[in-house]
Amino acid sequence: MESPRPIGHHRHVTTDFDPLSTPIIELAAAAADIPDLPLVSIEGQVATYGDAWTAVRETALGLRRAGVSPGDRVIVLLPNQLEAIWAWFGIQAAGAIDAPISVEAPGAFLRYLADDLSPTTVIGTAPLLARLAGVMSTPPVLAVVVGEPAAGEPIFGAGVRQLGFDELRALGASSPDTLELPSSSTLGTIMYSSGTTGPSKGVMLSQGYYATLAAVHTELFGLRSGATTYCVQPLCHIDGRSSLVNTVHVRGRLFLGTRFSASRFWDEVEEHDVDFFYYVGTMIHLVYKQPPRPLRDPARHRIGIGSSTPASIQRDFEARFGCELVQGYGMTEFGLILSQRAGDNEPGHVGGLLPWVEVQVVDADDVPVSDGTPGQLVCRPLRPHLHMLGYWNKPEATVEAWRGLWFHTGDVVVRRTDGHFEYVGRTKDSIRRRGENVSAWEVEQAATRHERVLEAAAIGVPSDVGEEDIALLVVPTALGRPEPSELRSFMARDLPRYALPRYVEVVEELPKTPSERVAKGLVRDRGVSSAAWDAEATPVGG
Repeated sequence: MESPRPIGHHRHVTTDFDPLSTPIIELAAAAADIPDLPLVSIEGQVATYGDAWTAVRETALGLRRAGVSPGDRVIVLLPNQLEAIWAWFGIQAAGAIDAPISVEAPGAFLRYLADDLSPTTVIGTAPLLARLAGVMSTPPVLAVVVGEPAAGEPIFGAGVRQLGFDELRALGASSPDTLELPSSSTLGTIMYSSGTTGPSKGVMLSQGYYATLAAVHTELFGLRSGATTYCVQPLCHIDGRSSLVNTVHVRGRLFLGTRFSASRFWDEVEEHDVDFFYYVGTMIHLVYKQPPRPLRDPARHRIGIGSSTPASIQRDFEARFGCELVQGYGMTEFGLILSQRAGDNEPGHVGGLLPWVEVQVVDADDVPVSDGTPGQLVCRPLRPHLHMLGYWNKPEATVEAWRGLWFHTGDVVVRRTDGHFEYVGRTKDSIRRRGENVSAWEVEQAATRHERVLEAAAIGVPSDVGEEDIALLVVPTALGRPEPSELRSFMARDLPRYALPRYVEVVEELPKTPSERVAKGLVRDRGVSSAAWDAEATPVGG
């Protein structure tokens, strides 16, 4: 392992909002100042700031010489690897729009995304592009293959120009053109949200969005100049991208993993001696469930930046791993809306108001509710580049989301009298039972407190008496399968009777989104099987 470089000797990290900044502008400036310092490491491959800028510049000029024009959509279908970064930054430096797609996207979903985007160019490995070629209604003009090309005919047929990624860079390296970088207000990314209902929507993000988010994160989470960071979330997701842009902003170093592993996560945090790591609540829960083992350096303090932190284990996790978990609340459409701050991370809330966002908690008629009353969180920005430009190809959805000139998050929160906000659940992820609205999130939290429950997903299923009954799917820990009736009794300690599940089914795994969250839409589609235990002893259909 390479020794981590000292912290805090490169420059003062500014937290000022620069409405003209973009990650590409910041990378170019850093490459001029610290070209030989490492920026990113992925599975042993290391790129310095100078390497990164050269690769981005060559990719951008290569795309232009290959015919990519400003405003063209370019699909990027790559796992976490250096070429995924060069493609992302290079596409935007060329003035085109990058559209990152999960490598796990299946056929029908992939077809929907491709049809929605109508890309002129696609970039990916040969196997992934072959999958894309099998579902695209209209082939692209250009296909760029990362790694070994497929044998035989071009992936998309003889009518589509095909280049290797190295060939693309060589085109750019030989280009006499000057690279004029787009403005911060230019549409840079279309990123599809992992919504729980309906087709995913393409969230349009300006190039300035990422740089603004980096400035926000730096202030709230105490990011330091030269800090070392670790992240395993994919680059097709906003968290993975934030980890890189934040690193460029503070001129630090990023260790980017390729896949989350509960058993290896903390080993890698310690191996790379990181200052900051990124997480979602599921990761924290799964790491916490691993067998305890001594820390390499008990005196080392680290900060975790994430969301959905399990309140019931937060302080135990922090004490066990010598860290501080600081969570914020945001979404792809609106980078950060509420947040805790380093040093102020009480379990059970998602933070307080931020000076650059205005928020309200409203009822179903968009009327503000009083403190202590659950309602939907709505917000609007007080600075540029904090929010999306709209939904791609869905103007009606954009108008609906911004009705009344407030962005509607779809999440239910409670504002406490101390100014902090507690997350309750999704408006579309609540279960209506016996006249009561039950938060699926609350049911899941109660279940995962059991030592034999690794993960849980609560859904509503049709009831024979109207409305819905609650079904709970759980994944067991290494300790063994939970006994359904005992689990239900255990959950009764934290939940009112109407919120207890009628059905409990133990499953091997739950479907996940690219950001490692449970894909509730797929869980609802699956429902419960005849193997489910029924508290009322009635058969459950498949």
